[in-house]
Amino acid sequence: MMQPMLAALLIALQAAPTAPDPRRPTPTFDSVPPELPALTRPAVLIISKTNGYRHDSIAEAVPAIEALVKARGWSSFATENAAVFNPRQLAKFDVIVFASASGDIYTSDQRAAFQSWIANGGGFVGLHSAGDGSHPDWVVKIRGNGKFVGHPGGTDQFQTANLIAADRSHPATRHLSALWPWTDEFYSWDAPPAADAHILLSLDETKMRLDPKLRMGDHALAWWRCEGRARIFYSALGHKAEAWSDAIHLRMVDGAIAWAAREEGMGCG
Repeated sequence: MMQPMLAALLIALQAAPTAPDPRRPTPTFDSVPPELPALTRPAVLIISKTNGYRHDSIAEAVPAIEALVKARGWSSFATENAAVFNPRQLAKFDVIVFASASGDIYTSDQRAAFQSWIANGGGFVGLHSAGDGSHPDWVVKIRGNGKFVGHPGGTDQFQTANLIAADRSHPATRHLSALWPWTDEFYSWDAPPAADAHILLSLDETKMRLDPKLRMGDHALAWWRCEGRARIFYSALGHKAEAWSDAIHLRMVDGAIAWAAREEGMGCG
């Protein structure tokens, strides 16, 4: 028979609350918009709210993106308050960057405001987990590709592979060589980008350790497309903190933001 003290200890342990997992926060929805600073145009809104998986590298990604914007002489505002998705405040921004934002973060009014902003020709840059499976269907449609399948796990989670620069005329990729060795957590989807998407970077799968379900053949990792007049850019890169101090990667992100703001490049009316 179990000793009373041991039995009491086991009961206490079972009743003790489990420590929250910082990478899987409890979803929240915001109702009070943030206070915006004075903004000059072009202006970039950086969103890192996570109602899905939260990447540690957000801590490096947000200040890195802020520094890119500042170096251009533009203004930016970084927030995890999705109540910024309202018509009055969104009208102050030219580009929205999802810095590994994840999950369905919107109330119905916030969704409508974001969709209207896109319909009016705003620029969107989605980075890394902006491409995972946690986003609502209408965000996936804007992003322009298939259902998220997953990425390698365990010891194979991070692999070094060649990225193939399919188009080096775009502001995001014109600095790249034809093959770019890169280490990351490589995402896969059940379908390639839509027919109207312009592929910028693809993954060379030939020397990678990938489960069959993760093999895509034509495995796009960065592309752009038009949603009406809106310029939409997505890159799956950027899981690791080191990505946000890598000059080549940062130059790609900088070019993507400049393109989305209609300051460089062509496309989308």
